[in-house]
Amino acid sequence: MGSTGSGNFSDYSGSRNNDGTGGTSGVDRCRQAFSCSLEEIELCDYFRMHAALPPVGTELVIVHQKRLFAATQQGVKVGALPTSFNYLAACMKDGLSYVGVFTASTILPIPVVSADFTAQ
Repeated sequence: MGSTGSGNFSDYSGSRNNDGTGGTSGVDRCRQAFSCSLEEIELCDYFRMHAALPPVGTELVIVHQKRLFAATQQGVKVGALPTSFNYLAACMKDGLSYVGVFTASTILPIPVVSADFTAQ
């Protein structure tokens, strides 16, 4: 399964406005809550260890390990974030962290997980 988004960190300019917001639009995308479907679930540690998906309601964090991943609170990777969220790497470098929760999942025909995240 391929990744969605541009695949480049250029999705986020990384520049700052004088008012402290990120990017050039005047809106700080770093602090906005977001929802997404995770990718490459079947290749991640959690699915490989359990041959199953965590239950809906499981708490998640975002980790940056060459790519952005959603992981359990214990650090077990569950799925990759779409590359359209690569701008979060710069946000995390600036000190933000992200927590979330599984909102929906299915295992057939392929594992699919949806999650909601917010900045901390």
